[in-house]
Amino acid sequence: MTVPLHLKGYDIQCNGQKYVPSSENFRKHSSSRATSNSVWSSSSVIYSRSSKPSFSNANFPTTPEGRTYHLGTKGGEVANRILSVGATQRAELLSKLLDPPPNGGQLFRYLSSRGFLTVTGEYQGTPISIVSTQMGMPNMDFVVRECRAVVEGPMAVVRLGTCGALQPPASLGQLIIAHSSINIRRNPDAWSDLSTASMLPAYMFTLPVQADPHIVRLLAEEASSTMGASNVISGLNATADSFYSSQGRVGGNFDDRNEGLIEEMCEKYPDMVSLEMETFHLLDMARCSGGRVRAAGMCLALADRKSNEMLEYARLEQLEVEAGLAALRALIKTDLD
Repeated sequence: MTVPLHLKGYDIQCNGQKYVPSSENFRKHSSSRATSNSVWSSSSVIYSRSSKPSFSNANFPTTPEGRTYHLGTKGGEVANRILSVGATQRAELLSKLLDPPPNGGQLFRYLSSRGFLTVTGEYQGTPISIVSTQMGMPNMDFVVRECRAVVEGPMAVVRLGTCGALQPPASLGQLIIAHSSINIRRNPDAWSDLSTASMLPAYMFTLPVQADPHIVRLLAEEASSTMGASNVISGLNATADSFYSSQGRVGGNFDDRNEGLIEEMCEKYPDMVSLEMETFHLLDMARCSGGRVRAAGMCLALADRKSNEMLEYARLEQLEVEAGLAALRALIKTDLD
């Protein structure tokens, strides 16, 4: 499916330096004009930080005006519905699907000194924030906790990332929605000098944590509409603590003891279809939120870990837009009452 989209490049600043998105080749997209009250100030378009901020409260550092330590946002700048993406470029791309506030303002954008980009606008009249999460579970932790700290009321978070396809029915270019996720971690004790180290597993697996079933259903429906049902699957996700060792990538420079790790995972979990580095932590944070955060994750398959093939990168931008549209449509249909 071809999604029409026209995206003009935006210049934003961080620490006085201009940030220019690397991709400017976008097409026109029409969406409903926002009509509801927005959660951000229409004058809050660009923030730049010319000097080092002052933080207080070592337990949860914030500036005097309430800006968080890593994302740098404060109350009123982040919506209750959040699309989390890995790359800043992807956040910039998908932000062109958002409408500015109805009073003639512009999208709110904040690029923190730590490299987290937050863009807040509206999609079909509903406030949405797109946040670049970067890579790994610690960064996902920053995003969920610091957004939770500045948002009033319940939240819904959808992750749109990239992953490796582990086994059929997953294949290159598909959108893989995680109905649940496990965490796989390298076990450092297995490399210790203890006499029992050789008896310890080199890698450990957690029990699965479930995604929000309502959001998973909405994502599947909307993605089937934008991408075609044959290009969308659902299954068990694995979130690793490393791009290399815990994802079974082998090499001679380190003693990773991960030969056969992917085969072991697939045998242990026959419905495991995707492998990446963030989804488990998002779902785990939602599970621990006391019902105040609903979450789900989905990823575009860039690598086939069995055949060792990679997706043609030229295809990625279109797939990101199609999947991004599905995520936005699912988010606005998610009930937060």
